[in-house]
This record gives sequence, C-alpha cells and structure tokens, in this order.
Amino acid sequence: MNPETNLAEQNLVLPAAETPAFDYLPLSMHNGVAYLAGQLAKVDGVLPNPGKVGRDIDEAEAGRQMQLCALQSLAWLKHYLGSLGRVQKVLHLNAYVACTEDFEFISRIADHASSVFITAFGDENGRHARSVLGMMRLPQNAPVMIDLRVAITE
Repeated sequence: MNPETNLAEQNLVLPAAETPAFDYLPLSMHNGVAYLAGQLAKVDGVLPNPGKVGRDIDEAEAGRQMQLCALQSLAWLKHYLGSLGRVQKVLHLNAYVACTEDFEFISRIADHASSVFITAFGDENGRHARSVLGMMRLPQNAPVMIDLRVAITE
C-alpha cells in the first residue's frame, strides 16, 4: 500500500512543507516515534480565512482547513523520512479548533484530519487515538491546528 497513491485516488495532494515562522523544529524523532509540531492550514505560506469557527468561519471551511493541516503534516513526514512508507502507524492526533463558546461540532471538524490519515495508511495503521480541543485562539488567528505522533520504521 502506497500512502501517496491512496491519497491521490481521493484527489488529495501533499503541499510543499511550510517552513516554520519561529524557532522550533516542525518534526523531531525519538525511539521510533515522530512528533510533529502544530500544523496550520497554510497554502504557499499564507493562512487562508483566519478567524473563529462559528463566527468568522463556517463548519465546512473549518473542515477543509483541518484537511489541509493533515496534508501539511504528511508533507513534513515525507520531507524528514524520505517516504511516507516509513510510517508504521498513526498513534495520536491532537486537533484544535478556535471557536465560539457555543460551537458544538469540533469533533466533526477533527474527522476531516482523521480521514486523511485513514485514507493514506488504511484503517488499521491510519486510525488513531485523538483529543479534540476547543480553544479561545490559535497562532496567527488560525481556525484550526493539529499536532501528531506516528510510529516510524528506522
């Protein structure tokens, strides 16, 4: 199973890995686990449609941006590992949604990221534990962000 082929069959394409704007590593590895820093839905270095979900951003746009966050995570994994084929299993996803106090559907938005990983790596290796958190604000006024942990082959 080739993760990039699986994604392409669903018209999902990896973007270029976005360079961090601040002083941190986008990915670090330790004992067979890759830890990805928070990923925003940037396209060519620009965050499309910043704001809060439920006020400035609707659920559909938040889901689209969550999907972009997942694809950006895969772009970094490919950049560092050389191939997505080195990913053994997606272990844990943190999904963050900057939303109004009364917005109820943060888990549905997070499903857009989960779906990308299941598409790429299959049900057994792509399905993962996750936490979904509603936030007051995210970096750069982003509506969504994720971070990720994956098991890798050495």
